[in-house]
Amino acid sequence: MITFVSALGELSRSFIVDDTMGEADIAVIGLAVMGQNLILNMNDHGFTVCAFNRTVSKVDDFLANEAKGTKIIGAHSIEEMCKKLKRPRRVMMLVKAGSAVDSMIANVLPHLEAGDIIIDGGNSEYTDTNVSRGV
Repeated sequence: MITFVSALGELSRSFIVDDTMGEADIAVIGLAVMGQNLILNMNDHGFTVCAFNRTVSKVDDFLANEAKGTKIIGAHSIEEMCKKLKRPRRVMMLVKAGSAVDSMIANVLPHLEAGDIIIDGGNSEYTDTNVSRGV
C-alpha cells in the first residue's frame, strides 16, 4: 500500500529506514517558485533533497543557480529520482492541481513499493486526494 498525504490531511506512521539504497531523504517534483523554495528550506534544515521537474532543463538550471553549493541533487527521469531515494521513499509533488496531479501519480507509482509515501503538497481540493486514495 502506498500512503497518500495531502497538504490538508496528514497521516502519521513510523517506518524503519533502510539507508543502504539511495542518498536523498525526499524528492520534490515541481520546480516553480514554491517547489524551489521548499527544496532550499529542506536543504537548510539538513535534508538531502532530490529535485525533479517534468521539464528537465529546469532541474539543470536550478542546480546550476539557486541550488549551487548545496546538497541538493537532481534527477532527469522519475525512475532516476526514485532510485536516488532512501527507503521508504518519500515523494512530494508541487504540481498544478487537477489532471496534472493524477498524471504524475500514475507516472510515479510504478517506481514505488509498499510503505513508500506520495505527498500532494499542491493546491488540490481535499476531495481529489480522497479519490486518489480510494476513500
